[in-house]
Amino acid sequence: MIMKKSILFLMLLFSSFLFNNTPVSNAENSDNNEIKTIYEREKEEYMKMYQEIYQKSLIQQIEFESEIIIPDYIEFKYVEYTYNLANQFGLSSRTVFRLMYKESSFVDTIKSPVGAEGLMQLMPETRSTYYDLLRVDTLNLDKNQEDIYIGMYLLKELQSFWVERGNSEKYSWKLSLASYNAGKGRVLKYKGIPPYKETMDFVIFILKPHSNPVFYANILDKNENKIKDNS
Repeated sequence: MIMKKSILFLMLLFSSFLFNNTPVSNAENSDNNEIKTIYEREKEEYMKMYQEIYQKSLIQQIEFESEIIIPDYIEFKYVEYTYNLANQFGLSSRTVFRLMYKESSFVDTIKSPVGAEGLMQLMPETRSTYYDLLRVDTLNLDKNQEDIYIGMYLLKELQSFWVERGNSEKYSWKLSLASYNAGKGRVLKYKGIPPYKETMDFVIFILKPHSNPVFYANILDKNENKIKDNS
């Protein structure tokens, strides 16, 4: 089906080129206009089909890399933006998506008891500081994208902070995640990961190695449900 659509699209594209570059009579012009209408409709359907394939492919890739389910309620543009920005910052998409999942469950309206908000659960003061520092207002982003950008910048900055103090790459990531969750001041105070269950669970979850049986059971259920919905 996809191959047939692709061939038809290419044929119509070639036909459109001929029609636009060949002198025609009024009758022929009327026929050509009808064909062009068909071409535009087929082109639109083809692009929609391509976009759907791309979206499903990227989400599936992220899910298998991070071993978490990307819920349908988060807009794809935020999934794509997060993935691309992680690559831009040199961050593991697995780390970033697991962090977002643990912090907010991909719900952009969530607010923690201590006041952290949004997909990346930023404290208002932290968000305001980095918003001004990074001139986020010049980046033409919506609020969720701003939060993602600031959150990822903060994570990268924390990792550099701990590496520069002589910690190994691996341990720096533990300290960075602990700092993101509990605050850098508390990590400095305890000279390591603070003894808070939430923070310890947070670090363990995000740095958990691959092969998560629960994830594979959940992804199987998700795909089976989609098949039923489309049947």
